[in-house]
Order: sequence, then structure tokens, then C-alpha cells
Amino acid sequence: MTRKMEQSYGCWSSPLTAESVSLDSGDMNFLRADSNGVCFINSVNGEKDKQAVWHLSSNGELNRLTPTGFNVRSRVHEYGGAPYCVHGNTLWFCNLIDQAIYRQELSTDNIPLPDSSAEPKPLTPVEPALACKLRYVDFLIDPSFNRLICVREDHRLSDPDNFDANSIINALVSIDLETGGEGEILYAGSDFVSSPRLSPDGKTLVWQTWSHPNMPWDNTEIRLANFDDAGKLVNIRQIHQPKNGSLVQPEFDRKGQLVFIADWSDWWNLYRVCVDELETTCKAEIILPLKADFAPPQWLLGHRNYVLLDDGSILASYTQDNEWHLGLLRNSSGDSWKIQHIADGYGQIENICSNADAIFFSAATPIQENAIHRLQLEGRTISTHFSIKRISLSGDTKADTSGFSQARTLCFRTDNDDLAYGNFYPPTNSQYTGIIDTLPPLIVSVHGGPTSSAKISLNLKLQYWTSRGFAVIDLNHRGSTGFGRKFRQSLYPNWGLFDLQDIEFCVRHLINEGLVDPEKIAIRGGSAGGYSVMAALSHSDLFAAGASYYGISDLEVLTQGTHKFESRYLDQLIGPYPEARDVYLARSPIYNIDKITAPLLLLQGKDDKVVPPDQAEGIRNKLKKKGVDVRYIAFEGEGHGFRQLQNQVLALETELSFYQESLKLSSAS
Repeated sequence: MTRKMEQSYGCWSSPLTAESVSLDSGDMNFLRADSNGVCFINSVNGEKDKQAVWHLSSNGELNRLTPTGFNVRSRVHEYGGAPYCVHGNTLWFCNLIDQAIYRQELSTDNIPLPDSSAEPKPLTPVEPALACKLRYVDFLIDPSFNRLICVREDHRLSDPDNFDANSIINALVSIDLETGGEGEILYAGSDFVSSPRLSPDGKTLVWQTWSHPNMPWDNTEIRLANFDDAGKLVNIRQIHQPKNGSLVQPEFDRKGQLVFIADWSDWWNLYRVCVDELETTCKAEIILPLKADFAPPQWLLGHRNYVLLDDGSILASYTQDNEWHLGLLRNSSGDSWKIQHIADGYGQIENICSNADAIFFSAATPIQENAIHRLQLEGRTISTHFSIKRISLSGDTKADTSGFSQARTLCFRTDNDDLAYGNFYPPTNSQYTGIIDTLPPLIVSVHGGPTSSAKISLNLKLQYWTSRGFAVIDLNHRGSTGFGRKFRQSLYPNWGLFDLQDIEFCVRHLINEGLVDPEKIAIRGGSAGGYSVMAALSHSDLFAAGASYYGISDLEVLTQGTHKFESRYLDQLIGPYPEARDVYLARSPIYNIDKITAPLLLLQGKDDKVVPPDQAEGIRNKLKKKGVDVRYIAFEGEGHGFRQLQNQVLALETELSFYQESLKLSSAS
């Protein structure tokens, strides 16, 4: 065995470069099965700012469907969602630059045609005057009326200089497949809509709705309606709810029964209800109660975490104890459901879909990046001798993962004896070890949202740090998802309190365990995590440096300067504005400048509509005036999250040198 070289923690050489970890090899998303394989969204040449629709055939042939010059991404809610659908041999997709829907004819095997007939043609208006005023996402084809039904977000009445969320209209619309147009409104009775799905006979439509101040993980409704002879919605009704809950991902089974996910039991579990009995407000029944979440938070529209099979069984993914699992739910006896474990130990499993021959899903493990997986069917059912095949594409990482740091899940007590969680990654490198009698620097990573989670999936950007001799704690503070509704909502209205307490409790736990150097602790995060970075620097002396990616410094300004989707989110996280204005000011880092002494790195996209640049610029100016070491990089052409490869590389390399300087990491060996 080769003896490892002793080198100062945080200064190890690593085979993982900023460019190699920024190349996007595992962003397979929004899988949709067809008769010859599966379609999905993925980046082009590993660059996140360029996305295309791809097709993987049953024999393993990979084809890019959308041509050069088109970038497939929706800007509905700014975060987007499923921006395409395939029906028969036709592809419909949303183009980023103009947000118009385009129609593209494919071959009989759903691969691109070689002639000019394959050129995408617009279905919706593309006049420059619209300037992305009409945005579309979450498509389905309604063959009975020869139309496309989708979610449309209409910004035509919105004034960019005087933001008013009520001027932006989200609606279900139908678009004639022959004549096209901007779309005819089917339903616009709620602030938000999503997830339109047709019944097997094509006579009933189901969809999800919610209104301010709720987010889709708070309180939502599922509505149904029939079509009249002209295709209009009639007899609109909704599922009876025994109490408030988040209802997501509705689907019809082959018999026309409605299946959906709800968190009435504290956990996002599967439910079903007979549509014919909705007139009598029939109570939905839980399929199988589990202390597990069968859905992630709905930040993107169009995700699917289960598929209904022809034999009445359900293949579903769920997260429990910080791991994602794949389970087959059967009702063989006619009265009680049982679950058969199909796969365990994943960091995430989503985008489940099927055709007559196979089930497809995307999944990642602690040692493998996100990839498409295929589960072969026999007679449209899962056999007792099933097998799952991971499909490697050309963009998969070639790094040797055997030397990567493996997560150790932490569970620790908070101040009121609640639990919080984290994934601890020790510094790991096959060539280096730390100098004897020294401890590694720690990077505290805070996820965004804050309604999101730290997963155990392989994350090359996290390994970028551990392979250089940093320890990393990827935190699931109170308010994170995957631990039930009560835990998720425990951050209401305590954002800026409980998350900071959990961060500090976790760091002190690691210090007390002798795992990290208490003098060399940095904190990093993006968006809501960036807020936690700045708030932590203003409330604790534990941290020697902080790096905020597009973070929030002024909560009051954000109430008037963000997008519609999150414009009332702070009502839940902080309190109603302006009634709780004092709380907004007290918890804003920009009003606690005098308490910030540690160096701060600010990284921001100039085109960010979610957290505008003035959030970074405001606190930069005040800290600079105070004499605090503050550094600021604003990236042209970037929004909320960096997509251009050169910008991701620059951000990561800048962050590394910032930590090495701020934490006083020497390269002694």
C-alpha cells in the first residue's frame, strides 16, 4: 500500500478541477416514455445553459431531437418545469429565448428527420414585442379536441418598473394543434395551476391549484372537471379535504380512479378516490400509510414520482431516513396494500415513467451521479426476477469515485429538543493525509429554498472540497424536506432563527467530537442558503469566512422585488408584511452590519429575477464602507443559479482561494 503524503488540510492537490466538476453530466430530467424508449431533457456538451430534448431508444441508441439554435427551457415561475411533450411522432417544446411552443415532426422511431420537414415550427406567437410575456410549461396532448393543454404564465399586464404579482396571470390553456395561437383559457380561478392530466376516456381533466400566501408544499387543492361538446370545462369540483394539506401529482389509473399524493398524515403518502363518488364528497383513502415522503417539494412543474401499472400496482419512489427508495405497492388481496422493496440506498429517485416494455426513472447514489435507469417489464408487469439497468451516457463522469468521501449521517438535538440532520463528509484523498495533530477546516453547506434538502447523492462540487482537505457538513436544518410536514413547517415563521440555531448546534457538535478545527470554519450557501450565510455571520462568531451565492440580505426589499411564485413566501417564513416589518428588519443581515466581521464573498447573477442584484450590492456597499473584507463578482447573462461553464469555474476557483486566504491555510508539508 502506498503511504499517503502529509499535507496541510485545505491545500491538497486534487484530480477534480473546477471545470470537471462543473461540466453537467447528470442532469437527465423530465423523463417521458414513448413506444420506442424514453425522451428526456439534458444539457448539451455538459453546459447547463444549453438544454435539448434527447431520445434513448430501446436498443440503446441516443439521439438529440431538438436542433442547434433551440434551447429547451421554460421560465414559468422562473424555475420552470417540464418544457416538452411527445405524442405519436411529434414533439412540442418551449424555447428559452422567446418562450414560444414549437412543433417538430419526428420519424416513426421518434428520431430526427434528415430533411427540412424536421425544422421546428412555432405553435404560439413569437413576435419580439411579446418579449417572453407568454410562458408555457407542463404539456399534455388532448387528442379528442386536437389540442395541447398546458400551464401558461401571462406577463403582458406586468410593469417591470412597478412589480405587482396580481398582474401576472397563471392559467390552464388549450392551444389548437392546427391553428396555434396564444391559447384559450380553460381555468384561471386560482393564483397558480399545475399538473393537468386526462382520464383514460379523455372526458375528465384533473389539475392542481393553490393561491397566495401558500406555496405548493403548504396547502393546495386538486380539481376535476368534465368537457362539454366544445371542449370547455364544466362541473368543476375538488377533492374533499379532511384538513389542510399539500396535494400533488394527480394521475388517473386505467379504471379512471384518481391517485394523488397528500400529506394529511404528516407525510406525503399516496391516496386514491373514485371520481364518480366525488359528487358526494367521498373521502379519499390512503393506499399505504408510511412515515416517508413520496414526493419532493414542487419547485419545478412536471415531476413524477410514481407510475400506475396495468395490473393495478404502483411503482413509487419515496424518501425515508435520508435515503430514497423504490417500492412496488400491490393490492393482491383486494383490501390491504403491501409494499415490495425494489431498490434502496439512493440519494434521489424521480421522473418515473413507463411504456409497454419497461419502466424508466432517473436516480443517483452516493457513488454514482444521476442517470437513467431501466426496469424491464414482462407482460406489462414487474416480474419476480426483475433487474434494474443503469444506462451510462457519454457524459458520465470518468473520475475514480472509489476515493471519494462518503457521507456520515448526523442526527443532533436542537435547543428545544427537536431533531435536525446533516450529512458529514470527512476530507478524503487517495494521495494525501493531514499533518499529524491538526484538524481539517470545515465548510458548512446550507441548501436553498429553504424548503429543500441536502441529499446523499454523489455531488462532484462537494467532492471538490473534500478532495482538497476540507471537511463538509451538508445540513438539513428544521424546515428541510423529506422529514414530514411538521418538520417542514417548523421553520414557519422562524426563518432566520431555527435554521441559524441548527447550524450552530451542528457545528458545535462537530467541534466537540474533535472532527474539525474550530478556528477554521467557513459557511456557504445559495439563495435562501445565501441568506443563512450572511445571517450566520451577523449572529455568531463561529465562522471565519462566508460565501453567498445570490443570497438575500434585505428581507423587506425582497417583498417588493421578487417574482410572483415566491412573492408571498415570506408571509409564511417571517410573517405578514407590513404587519411584521420589525421582524423583517431584525432578521435582515443588512441591518446587522455592525455584527459582521468575517470576510464575505458575494457571487451574483446580473439577470436574477428571484433574488435581484441589489441584494448583494446593498450589503457589499455597507460592508465596504465599514471596512469589512467583502468581495463581489456579478456575472453577465446569469440568473438565479449559474449555468455558463466559465462562470461556474470562476466562482468555484474564486471561492477556493478566498477560503485558503481567509482561513489562513498554509501549504506546509
